[in-house]
Amino acid sequence: MASVPSLSPGRKILNVQELTARIRAEVEKQFSDIWVEGEVANLKIPPSGHLYFTLKDASAQIKAIIFRSHGRFLKFTPREGQSVLIRGHLTLYEAKGEYQLVVDYIEPKGAGALQAAFEALKEKLRAEGLFGEERKRPIPPLALRVGLITSPTGAALQDILKVMTGAGLPFQILIYPVSVQGAGAADEISRALYEINRINEQTPSSDRPIDLLILARGGGSLEDLWAFNEEIVARAIGRSLIPVISAVGHETDTTMADFVSDVRAPTPSIAAEIVVRNAKAVIQRLAFLQGALRERMGEKLEAGRGRLRAELRVLTGPARQIGHFSGQLSHLTIRLRQAFGRQMESRKSRLSHFRQGLAHLNPVERLKEWRELLDRLSAQLARQGDAFIVRRRGLLQSQMVQLNILSPLQSLSRGYSITQKLPSLEVVRDADEVAPGDLLQLILHHGKLICSVVKKEAPGPEGGID
Repeated sequence: MASVPSLSPGRKILNVQELTARIRAEVEKQFSDIWVEGEVANLKIPPSGHLYFTLKDASAQIKAIIFRSHGRFLKFTPREGQSVLIRGHLTLYEAKGEYQLVVDYIEPKGAGALQAAFEALKEKLRAEGLFGEERKRPIPPLALRVGLITSPTGAALQDILKVMTGAGLPFQILIYPVSVQGAGAADEISRALYEINRINEQTPSSDRPIDLLILARGGGSLEDLWAFNEEIVARAIGRSLIPVISAVGHETDTTMADFVSDVRAPTPSIAAEIVVRNAKAVIQRLAFLQGALRERMGEKLEAGRGRLRAELRVLTGPARQIGHFSGQLSHLTIRLRQAFGRQMESRKSRLSHFRQGLAHLNPVERLKEWRELLDRLSAQLARQGDAFIVRRRGLLQSQMVQLNILSPLQSLSRGYSITQKLPSLEVVRDADEVAPGDLLQLILHHGKLICSVVKKEAPGPEGGID
């Protein structure tokens, strides 16, 4: 029979709680700040908001936790089966006697290398002056024709369309679909920037299809957004002759595209709001100037009418003056006859002199000359008044023509139309987007047409229809 060891006097006997407390203190002391890499497994996110998972490799595993209070400050959320790099500390969960890793920081494995590559490219492009404010182009104040480079299925597209279509302004939006994540995404984005600029440059300036480009994507990890950190994308933005707004990720995300673009918007929605706000400001300014122009022209016309009425009143004056002089003439004639009768004999010699003087100063002849002068002045005033009104009317018509040229409806009035696929109302740009039998809606300058596709033809070698 085995013997039972006796307890020596003064020996300390620990209970389980005391033992686990000592173990926990030692573990937390020895492993207070460690880096661990491994693969995420058994990921669970209960209603409490904490993240529980197992970090494992080929030979071992350890339980890990990201507490909700700390996890909301992390930019990265792990996924099942993903390789990650973790910084944290070890602790012991006394209730089950299990040790676990409390996560303070987490990033995808290799994200450190990506960050280093990001900083290296950033310094290279900065040294070349690609980030300089002097090379950034101003955003057009009235950008009604907007090119949107983004994923056709992403939330960023819907956010931008919601803001711009809800503004009640005649925006024309060209959507250039690209991949915004994964292999080949950077090539697609840079090719889209090149193609849109090429098309714009080959079009006369008055009819160019694009005023502004928006490069958009929703938020994500450094790996998710990496396509917008590629050098090929940064240089494509730098070469773009069309101003570019970068709206990639959320407010806390920063990409190389943000540094090179002309304007960086914190989110896709804010990028759309910038365009809408600028356009509304210009339209309000045009409306104000139009009202001021009409008011000024009204004042000019009224002033001209006032001057004309004043001149007409002046032209009626000679009639009254003739009547006044006629009365004076009658009075003088009577006095002359009386004096002539009284002094006929004594002033016969002077009478001849008076007659010659009277013939020279005859008011009738002077009045005739004045009437001819007034007739000439009246005709000259009428001609000048007519010419002034004609010049002002021509100026008003010229300014109305210039305002009409700026109207976005002019494109449709020249025979262009907007084709939309029914019932989705998606804008059709390529014959491959429709099939025979599909219903199309054509928006014309006056009215709409609902058409059915009977046949489609592929573009020829020069971009036309075979």
